[in-house]
Amino acid sequence: MNRSRSWPRAISVLSCSAALVFAAGCASSETVGEAELVSLGPKRLAFDRAFIEGSYVSREAEHSFWFSDVPLSALLAHDAGTPLVDGVFLHAQLIWLPLPGRTPLDPTATNLVTRVLIVSNGESGLYGGAAFARIDGEPGDDTLTLEIEGGTLTLLEKTEGFVDLLSPVGLDATLTASLRPEDASRWRRALSQFATNAFGRSMWVSAPRESPRALATR
Repeated sequence: MNRSRSWPRAISVLSCSAALVFAAGCASSETVGEAELVSLGPKRLAFDRAFIEGSYVSREAEHSFWFSDVPLSALLAHDAGTPLVDGVFLHAQLIWLPLPGRTPLDPTATNLVTRVLIVSNGESGLYGGAAFARIDGEPGDDTLTLEIEGGTLTLLEKTEGFVDLLSPVGLDATLTASLRPEDASRWRRALSQFATNAFGRSMWVSAPRESPRALATR
C-alpha cells in the first residue's frame, strides 16, 4: 500500500473543521491490518488506516466481517450518551468463495459487498460498494484474512457537516478477523443503530444476491 500520506492529514479534509486529531485511546501497537482508500475523482487523495478490531461470523449464505479503528466499547458508549467523535468502520460481506488457483472471468467481478463508515469531528459519511477478495484460511477457522482488491465505493449518505472529497473511492486492504459471532452481532447492532440515528433512516442493508459478474473460472 502507498503510505505516502498519513491518515490524519488526509481525513481532515472530510470534516468542516480545519483539522482532525484522533483520540489517543485509538492508537494501538497491535493491529489486524490496514486499508487504503484512494479518491478516483479529479483530485486524487490517498490515505491508509490501521484497524485494531476485527470480528467475523460464518453463515451458510455469506460470511460477515467487521473492522474498526476504535474499540467496540467506544461505539457502545456513544449509545450510552458519550458521543463518538472520530472513527472508521468497515463492514464486508463475502458472498462467495474464490477457489484456489482460479481467477475471475471478468476483471470487474466481485464477491465482496463493502460499506465504510467514517466519523470525523462528530460528522458521518457512509460509503458503499463492492470488491474482490481472496481469503487466507477457511470459513470457520479461528482467524481468517481477507485480501481485498479493486474495490470501488460511492457515498450513500452523510450528515450535514460531512464534506465528501473521496467519492468515487477505490479500496484495497489486507485485514484479519477472529471468529467471534457474538462480537460480530454486537458490531452489527451497534453500527446499524448508529447509522440510523445519524442519517434518520436505516442504512445497513443486506447483501444482494449473486450477480452474473460474480463468477469464477479456471
